[in-house]
Amino acid sequence: MNDSGTVVKLPEFEESLAWIILGAKDAVIAPMRSKLNMFDITEPQWRVMRVLNDRGKTDATALADAGLLQGPSVTRILQQLEKRKLIVRKPDPNDGRRTMVTLSPGGHAVVQILSRDVLHYTNAFAQQFGTERLSRLAEELKALTEAIKNIE
Repeated sequence: MNDSGTVVKLPEFEESLAWIILGAKDAVIAPMRSKLNMFDITEPQWRVMRVLNDRGKTDATALADAGLLQGPSVTRILQQLEKRKLIVRKPDPNDGRRTMVTLSPGGHAVVQILSRDVLHYTNAFAQQFGTERLSRLAEELKALTEAIKNIE
């Protein structure tokens, strides 16, 4: 019911904003899955590696925020990536309680290889959907995310 006591019907699930956005996310990620699988990289691991590639030396909290991941997940991901020698962790020289993370040379190599595929698919999306439309969609989704942050 809404404030006036009127019964409000939810949209069909397939018409809900959450379902539409999840479907779009899956459509964007789907072409990359086989490429990630070739390197035995999960989607969350790829997000962490992309953030490290873009930002350089970063701590786990910043990785979680930028990668849209929970802290405990980032801890596990970093353990897995370090075991595979794709990242390097070192104590922060300015704050002994923090650990700073960077991509290893091997991690950089994997990101470089996979980035070619990401660029290929991004260009294909722009060609299919339209460069302007894709740019506007990205801006609108960013604006939606910001607007939602203000809702209790």
